[in-house]
Amino acid sequence: MLGGQQVGAGAGVPAARGPRCTDSDLFAVVTDLLREVGYDRMTIDAVAARAHVSKATIYRRWDGKAELVVAALGDRHVGVHNPPDTGSLRGDLIELLRATAAICVADCDLMQALTFAMRTNPELERLVRRQVLPAGRVASTAILVRAAARGEIPPEAGERELFHDLAPALTMSRIVAHGLPADDAFLTQVVDQVLIPVLRYQHDRPSQA
Repeated sequence: MLGGQQVGAGAGVPAARGPRCTDSDLFAVVTDLLREVGYDRMTIDAVAARAHVSKATIYRRWDGKAELVVAALGDRHVGVHNPPDTGSLRGDLIELLRATAAICVADCDLMQALTFAMRTNPELERLVRRQVLPAGRVASTAILVRAAARGEIPPEAGERELFHDLAPALTMSRIVAHGLPADDAFLTQVVDQVLIPVLRYQHDRPSQA
C-alpha cells in the first residue's frame, strides 16, 4: 500500500548508485518513490536526492514531476509497446497479452496509485492519456497491420475501437480486479474466443440489385 510521510531532500536517502546516474537509474528512483509515498507526496527534491543528481539536471530534461513520471512509465513499459513478430496474428496477440499481464502483476499497486492521482492532477492525466496510452495502441496497431498484410484479417479491422479497448482491459480486469492469474490458458482463451473473432468480424454487406 502506498502511503507514508512526504519525502524530503535528505530523508531516507540510500547509498549512491554509482558515479553516474543513467536515465534507467533515475526512472527506477521515480517508480520506487511512487510505490513508497504516492504521486502527490513525491517531490523532485526527493528524486534528486535519492538519485544523487541535481534538480537542475532533472529540469533540463523534464519540465516537472508529471513529465518525469510519464517518462519513467514509458521506459518501464517498453516491452509491451514493442511485442515480437511471431509470424502469426494469434502468436502476436498472445505475446502482447503476456507482456501486458507481466506489467499488471509487477505494477498493480503503481497503476492503482496513478489512476487515483490522475483524478486530482489534470496535467498528469493529460500526459498519460496523450503519451502513455497511445504508445500501447501503436504496438497493437502494428500487430494488426502485419496480420492484414498476411491476409489473416480484413484491412479495416485495425480501426475497431472495441479491439483496442478489449485487449488490455480483459487482462487488467483478471489480475487487478479479480486477483486471478492471467496464465497462458486464460490468455489463449481471450485471443481465440474474443480478440480474433472481433477482428475477423465483417458487417453484412447489402446485396447488389
